[in-house]
Amino acid sequence: MNNIQLICIDVDGTLYNGEKKIPEENITVLQEAHRRGITIAIATGRMYHYGKLYGETLGIPTKTIASNGAFVKDEEEVLLHEAMDEEDVTFTVRAIQSSGLYAHFNGWNTLIQQGDLGDGNGYVSANARLPEGEKVTFLATEDLEKTLLVKGGILKAIVFSNGDHAALAKLKRVFQNHPRLQTASSSKDNLEIFRKDVNKASGIEALAKKLGIDKAQIMAIGDEENDLPMIRYAGLGIAMGNATDAVKKAAHAITLTNDEAGVAYAVKKYVFQEAF
Repeated sequence: MNNIQLICIDVDGTLYNGEKKIPEENITVLQEAHRRGITIAIATGRMYHYGKLYGETLGIPTKTIASNGAFVKDEEEVLLHEAMDEEDVTFTVRAIQSSGLYAHFNGWNTLIQQGDLGDGNGYVSANARLPEGEKVTFLATEDLEKTLLVKGGILKAIVFSNGDHAALAKLKRVFQNHPRLQTASSSKDNLEIFRKDVNKASGIEALAKKLGIDKAQIMAIGDEENDLPMIRYAGLGIAMGNATDAVKKAAHAITLTNDEAGVAYAVKKYVFQEAF
C-alpha cells in the first residue's frame, strides 16, 4: 500500500450511483481502508449534517468537508466557517431575482428560500434520518434579502435551472469578474455561488492540517466542476469515469463510473495497489 492517509470523496456522482445509493462495494472497500488506518472524509457542496449522515452510512467514522469547503468541523471544533459578506449576499439575491431563476441559500445548517421549498429536496429525506438537534432547519420567507441579512452566516446560494440553461449561463457571467464571489456547478442544472477564497481544497487543507497529514498523502475523488480544486490540490486526484472533461483533464488518473463502484476501484488500485 502507498502512503495515502486521507481519502476525500464527493457524494453525488461519485460515492452515490445514479440511483442515489452507495454501492455495497464502495462501503466494503472504505471500511477496509478505515481498518488500515486511513481517514475517510466526505467532501460535499451540501450542508454539514448531510455530509456527516452519509459518512455514517458507510458504517465507519468519517470527517466532513461541507458547503464546498466553507464549513469544516472536526469533532466539536469548527475549523472553517466562511460566510459571505452582507454586501455580497445582497448582490447575489438581486442578481438571482433579476435572472428569474429560483435559489436556496444555505447557512451551515439552515436552508432559506423564497416561497415553497418544492418537492424532492435531499435535505427533506435526510431530516427523516437525522437525529433531533442535527436536522436541517427550513426557513421560507417572502422578503428574501431582509431575512438573509438578519439571519447572517450565509455560506452559499444554489440556483436551479429548471430547464432554462441559457438563463443559468447568463447568471454565471454576472459573477465572472466579481472580486469576492465565484461560481461552480455540481451538475449541469445548477449554479452555486460562494466566496472566491473558498473551495473543497481549502476545506481539505484545514482538515489535513488539524490531522497532521501532508497533501502528498491525500487522495481526492470527484466528478464535477466544484470538485476541480480538490482534484488539483490532492497528491492523488482521481476523476470518476462519469466526470466532466475538465475534471478528467485535471486528474492524475480516471477510475470507473459511479454506477460501476468507481470509488472502490480507485481505492483498491491506487491505495491498496491491487492488480486488475
